[in-house]
Amino acid sequence: MTAPGSGPAALERLATALGPGFITTLVTGSDRVARLSVISRDTRAGEDVYVDDGGWFCWPWAEPIAATDDPLAAAHQVTAALRGSATAGQRL
Repeated sequence: MTAPGSGPAALERLATALGPGFITTLVTGSDRVARLSVISRDTRAGEDVYVDDGGWFCWPWAEPIAATDDPLAAAHQVTAALRGSATAGQRL
């Protein structure tokens, strides 16, 4: 059973928080781990974001971004990484 605030629903909230400056695609399937593909419209930089079992948004290398109950904080981190104002994985 998926905990509230995790999985595809959390990724959808992150997509909404990122807003129109990003192209987002929610990837799901019975044989796949759900992820949000995110591409910056400004820089064309892209990365996937996952949700771990502990309720955190994570980069593909499993580094936490922000808690799933704070999609705005995650959106700020993803924005900084993909627009070049922080190196990917650097905490702001």
